[in-house]
Amino acid sequence: MQTSRDEAFLDLLYRAAVEPELWVPAMERFADMLGGSGAWLSRLSMADGSGTGLVSRIDPDMEKPYDQYYGRLNPFSNASDPEAFMAGWRPTILTDRDWLEPDVLERQEYFNDFMRPQDIRSVMMIRLEACGLEISSLTINRPRFGDPFGRPEIARARRYQSHIRRAFRLTEILSDSGLAEDDLESRHGKRGEAVFLLDDEGRVRHLNLAAQRLLTKRNDIRVIGGVLTAPGDSSGQLEALMKGAGGRPFGGRSGGSMTLRTGEAQAPLSIMVAPALSDRMAVFQQKPAVIVCVTEVDSVNDVHLTTREQEALTWVAEGKSDWEIAVILGLSETTVRFHVDNARKKLGAVNRAQAVARLVTGRYH
Repeated sequence: MQTSRDEAFLDLLYRAAVEPELWVPAMERFADMLGGSGAWLSRLSMADGSGTGLVSRIDPDMEKPYDQYYGRLNPFSNASDPEAFMAGWRPTILTDRDWLEPDVLERQEYFNDFMRPQDIRSVMMIRLEACGLEISSLTINRPRFGDPFGRPEIARARRYQSHIRRAFRLTEILSDSGLAEDDLESRHGKRGEAVFLLDDEGRVRHLNLAAQRLLTKRNDIRVIGGVLTAPGDSSGQLEALMKGAGGRPFGGRSGGSMTLRTGEAQAPLSIMVAPALSDRMAVFQQKPAVIVCVTEVDSVNDVHLTTREQEALTWVAEGKSDWEIAVILGLSETTVRFHVDNARKKLGAVNRAQAVARLVTGRYH
């Protein structure tokens, strides 16, 4: 049963999925709920610690020294064998003590010269998503003189992890779906997802171009009488998820995911359902809504290049050598080669030239 505190946080969180500027207050609210101080929503490479992030209650002036030096010292985001590490990656919740014993961490340059000046003693990392060599996480900090994060805080965070992961993924999907510009009908999603915006009773308000195309090519996901349905879903799972996201019948909006398999002739559909709300965007009409994102599991559009992979391969397309790319991106040559080769594998290319050709022709997202 959701408490009023739960509902207030989840309402803010799912608003942030639609209005990314609300991620900072959502992160602050979550940090307070865990007895934390600052928060960092990051996407970091396990090869060299590089990446991007959104900070809250953390000194923004520390971003530059992290990028220039401390990133490669980050003990929580550098693996000796990145590929092996990622092969065993799971969306778990970890603390600094799962990585290093306290006395070992306290001898690290990263701790003494980067964490300590920011009054950070203990961290909790809520893993959200992995792609290539990059991991997206929400990290919550505790000050130096506070108790380390323990089991009660981990259990509390676990209650919200699926919601945070869902909201994070929605932010990525909707950032280029057209929804953010009240033009949902005319744009593709960044990852090719079909995006349906429903009212709280399952009636379709808006759908993007990918959703329109999905409805014309598939018979296992349909709009009947204005309501989104899956005729082959004998268990009624999709209907239940949409009702839950709409707050029916018991109140307290939720979300969830499912895979719809309706026969060997058609690829399975990966479906994510989540509540959403926005006071700013006219497309929501200032009312609670339900967002349904649908992807064909084996679609070519499922190929996703990380930021580093796209950057490295783009410079390859410009004729730059690995050494030149390393200088441009501030990485090692080994890391550059790794990112380029990982992009090549994802694109199903036999060599760099073919990978560049597929990049140029848009056979990625």
